Amino acid sequence: MVLIFGHRHTTASTHRARAARSRVAQSTRSRKMIIHTRIESPHLAGNLLGDPSERDLFVYVPPGYEESDRRYPTAYLFHAYGVTAAQEVTPATDGQRWSPPLEDVLDPVFGRMGVPPMIVAIPDGWSRWGCGQWVDSPVTGNFEQYVLHDVIPYVDGAYRTLPTARSRGALGFSSGAFGSWNLASRNPDVFGAMAVLSADSWLDMTHKVMLYKYLDSIWPEAPNGPVEGNFWSEIVYDYAATYSPNPDNPPFYVDLPMAWPSGELLQDVWDRWLSFDPVVNVHDRLDNLRKLSGILLDAGSNDDYNLHWGHRLLSHYLTQAGIAHEHRENSGNHGGRHRERYQMALEWLPQVLDRDAI
Repeated sequence: MVLIFGHRHTTASTHRARAARSRVAQSTRSRKMIIHTRIESPHLAGNLLGDPSERDLFVYVPPGYEESDRRYPTAYLFHAYGVTAAQEVTPATDGQRWSPPLEDVLDPVFGRMGVPPMIVAIPDGWSRWGCGQWVDSPVTGNFEQYVLHDVIPYVDGAYRTLPTARSRGALGFSSGAFGSWNLASRNPDVFGAMAVLSADSWLDMTHKVMLYKYLDSIWPEAPNGPVEGNFWSEIVYDYAATYSPNPDNPPFYVDLPMAWPSGELLQDVWDRWLSFDPVVNVHDRLDNLRKLSGILLDAGSNDDYNLHWGHRLLSHYLTQAGIAHEHRENSGNHGGRHRERYQMALEWLPQVLDRDAI
């Protein structure tokens, strides 16, 4: 049985998660192309939100996997804010997600399209407030360490992977793209390439406005924790839990980067947020980025949060540094076509990863 972790009380999102759980169970029984397990993570244990340390892990094996003894490169697909791994694998049908089950997206890539086959691992990055953002935090848990030391060793031990950085890629959309950037740019000894689809970036342009949308959404009340159903409230607290956690500031254990009621930006806290911004930390990671065999940046030119501008600036900095990469734009917005873009990225990754057996 797939268990979904989220709010303790029953909400509409809980019902969606339960529906996704049922569909995933049916999918894995019927096709066995996506295999579900649960892993215990010491690196998520003890987080201040009280979220579970046992997490779902889904692994897609390509056509022909069971009929051969060959080893495969691996893509790690990191999901976005607001969904679980189970919902990424089998989306809800009420409009929350945009496309068909993930195996129906992946099968054509490695089948009819003739792309070199890969294993695709989908770990769970859910937190009570929406997403652990795939970084380490005492509030949400140490998600970077969880990926590096719990998820990857499990996948390499349980499946016929090519267990080297040059055969391992990071892939994600939105917060998952941010996670791909963070994990690959910090750990080139673990990941050899990354496909970054509409990543949180250039926070001064894209995220600062969210702070004031949040304040407007609760005015004239003062900030007092995430409010269920208030998107701006939940996402600002989620970012604060990962970018500016403060274990000494109960009950929410975060520092918000704006004062109340003036709205004045608290620069010392905002600087902590900016340290996670790809357009800021790219300059400190150039040596790591040069070690990667491929970097793909892709965004919609009508992104709802202006993340395409973050990608444009990031591409500019990479070009200035002489770092080879691909920068693509499509005509979409933020959420539209993201599973189609998964297909595009999974066609690209095998071309830049090492596919030779050890």
